[in-house]
Amino acid sequence: MRATGKLSNRIVLMSFVMLVALLAFFIITTIYTAKSSVNKTMGAQAVAVAENIAKQLNPEDYEQLSKDPRESNLYWQLREELNELREINGVLYAYTFAVPQEDQKVRFLVDGMPADDQENAGVIGEESSSTLYKDIEKVMNTGSYYSNILHSGFGDYLSGTVPLKDASGNIVAFIGVDIEANEVSAVTNAVLTAILPALIIVMLVLTGIVMFIMYRYINQALKPLANLGEAVSSFAQGDIAKATMEVEKIQLRGKNEISIFARAFQESLQKLKETFQTIQQQTFALQSVVKKIDETTQHVETSNAQIADRIVEIAAGSEQQQQNNQEVVLTMNEMSIGIQRLADTTSEIAESSSTMTGLVETSVNHSQEVISQIQNVESSVLRTAKHVEEMGDRFGSIEEMVTIITSIADQTNLLALNAAIEAARAGEAGKGFAVVADEVRKLAELSKASADEIHTHLKSFKTITKRALHEMSGSAVDVQAGNRAVQRIGESLEQILESVVEVNNKIQDDSAVIEEMSAGSEEILATTEQMNDIAQHSVQGTKEVAMASDLQVTMVSELNEVVAMLDQTSKEVTETINTFKL
Repeated sequence: MRATGKLSNRIVLMSFVMLVALLAFFIITTIYTAKSSVNKTMGAQAVAVAENIAKQLNPEDYEQLSKDPRESNLYWQLREELNELREINGVLYAYTFAVPQEDQKVRFLVDGMPADDQENAGVIGEESSSTLYKDIEKVMNTGSYYSNILHSGFGDYLSGTVPLKDASGNIVAFIGVDIEANEVSAVTNAVLTAILPALIIVMLVLTGIVMFIMYRYINQALKPLANLGEAVSSFAQGDIAKATMEVEKIQLRGKNEISIFARAFQESLQKLKETFQTIQQQTFALQSVVKKIDETTQHVETSNAQIADRIVEIAAGSEQQQQNNQEVVLTMNEMSIGIQRLADTTSEIAESSSTMTGLVETSVNHSQEVISQIQNVESSVLRTAKHVEEMGDRFGSIEEMVTIITSIADQTNLLALNAAIEAARAGEAGKGFAVVADEVRKLAELSKASADEIHTHLKSFKTITKRALHEMSGSAVDVQAGNRAVQRIGESLEQILESVVEVNNKIQDDSAVIEEMSAGSEEILATTEQMNDIAQHSVQGTKEVAMASDLQVTMVSELNEVVAMLDQTSKEVTETINTFKL
């Protein structure tokens, strides 16, 4: 019971610690939520004020100032306007930023301070120390941004920033405002001071009630453990009847782990009692069986001695049979090797014959291709001769044209002479005409000389053409003779191919027969070897049986010893079971 009390106290103490930890976590969460809610509310207020100011500003003016950032009349006008809006909305500061480049510093555009306040006002183009590019990026992504409550030498404040867009929706500047937050911490602390004490008292009262209920429940739930302890102690001493009585005293309620364990332990005791009773009955039966086994082993030992003698005789005959089978295997092996060599030689001859057949077939095909090519050459030679003949006819036509040109040149030369005579008669008036007549004469002579040269070449071409025709006629005759010779060769190759194919078929048939003989000899050899293996296995098996028989005799002797030990063990088990009080 003392152990049960200690266990319940530890459980209650652990539960109390966990409840206190939850209470502390709840208080911290409440404080954080209160401060976060206040910061969110003030941030929303700052953003709303900035949006209100943005609605009253002219984006075109700020776009113009962004393009020319200097303290011009426009700058002072916008500064005065922004200062008035700051005072109207009651914020600490109101200012505008120029649109920064990516990852660049954020710079002031207009700081809404009085014109004579040069100490606190941000100068145009000056970098902002509190607003960074990542804050401006949030404004561009979400449309607004507000900071947490910031602390400075002038007090606490919170910043809110919104974009200033033109009519097209493009951002021309950013509006920022700072609102005072000095009283936020005081208000938050006051709220927490008012709420937390009552909250803590309520939580402590609830914790006390829960701990009291838990303590009563745990003590009641762990009460059966005392009876279970007594039952386990009795069971350890071998008094199963007393252990069963202790378990039956437990009032089992519900289906928790303890009640389930108590029921399972009670069932285990009952089954164990039944098991011991069964073992006691089986032990008595085992003693009678041991006696019968002892008698049987005596008979088996006598039979094994007789079997061992017969097996020795069988082993001697099997060894003689094995020697005879080995001699037969050697003879069959030599015969199989000879047949295999003959089969290999025949296969090589068959392969050579097949190769020769292929070569002859290739030669026949090549001869047919040569015949076809020679016929093509013959046709080409005949066509070429025809073309050369036509070219000779063309040369005749050209010769006639050259004759006409020569005649024209003679007449032109004659006319030129007549023109020169007439020009000489004309005197000075005919000098120019005489020069022309002389040039015409020279051209006529040149034309005649060219025509004579062409005529000479045409005669040479005629001679060459006749010679080519004569050569082509001879070539055509030679080609026809070669074609007939190749055809005769092709016919001879076809006759050779028929003979080679017939010889190859006979070789293939002989090779197949020898292959079948080789396969048959291998099968006979395999069968003989298998018979030899069987004989060897038979001899080995006979030896193993003899060894097994000897081993069996030994095992029977050992079995007698085991039976004696089993008899002794069964008696000891009976005595041990009798120590338990069922």
